[in-house]
Amino acid sequence: MALTNEQIETYLKSTKRILLSTVTEDGKADIRILGAIATDGLKTYFSTASGARKVAQIENNPNVAVYFEAPGQEFPNYINATIYGKAKKVTCDKAIDKATGLIREKLPKFELTEDKSIFVVEPETIKIYNSSAELAQDKVQIVKLG
Repeated sequence: MALTNEQIETYLKSTKRILLSTVTEDGKADIRILGAIATDGLKTYFSTASGARKVAQIENNPNVAVYFEAPGQEFPNYINATIYGKAKKVTCDKAIDKATGLIREKLPKFELTEDKSIFVVEPETIKIYNSSAELAQDKVQIVKLG
């Protein structure tokens, strides 16, 4: 049985860390774990050092994949989610304040300093793997957005 958007949003919110995959300048995948994260519906926010390699990669190619895996799961009730979309730097003060507040809900000591930037990933496609689905064809759910 497919998860509803509300169930997907709840699952994403329960995740403590994400894996962010970007594309290097020579077209190769580059992946790293991030902890200064938050979700708002299906959007993903993350903070990173402004001079980090991932920032240059996103500026060069904004296509990213964000992998979510909630802690404490065990088979046969295991779910993971991958969001495919475009990342962009958050520049509007109101949006920065909102994202900072959301990140602080997960990471209360988070401080947005001058050397950090916040990015948002606008989802285009979501892939859900749900091991508890009864039928094999229902274990992978693809949700196309927009």
